[in-house]
Amino acid sequence: MKLIQKGYEIPLEIMKTPTQRNKGMMGRKSLEGGMLFLFRDIQELSFWMKNCLIPLDIVFMVNNKVTNIEKNATPCSTTQCPYYRGVGNMVLELNGGETNTLDIKKGDKLVFK
Repeated sequence: MKLIQKGYEIPLEIMKTPTQRNKGMMGRKSLEGGMLFLFRDIQELSFWMKNCLIPLDIVFMVNNKVTNIEKNATPCSTTQCPYYRGVGNMVLELNGGETNTLDIKKGDKLVFK
């Protein structure tokens, strides 16, 4: 699957299972493209950056429509990491600053193929 945005095609890793969603970017030194987390229901979601090694932009969506963006979420190695929250049934993680490059804003409808 890919995100199509402003002439860019961003390859995505799909995180569908609870195990995949729980691990996410923990311990990884890089993200080639993006990571898309899929949930069955629209709900209040909470992400944190525990054991992540690089800053990320976290994009919360309801059926592809952006409801919230947390830009440059900072890596954290303690148990007192901040939580990033938003409503959605999808969450897109991109390298920190990439939502600016791709001009992704709250209210945008993102295209995935």
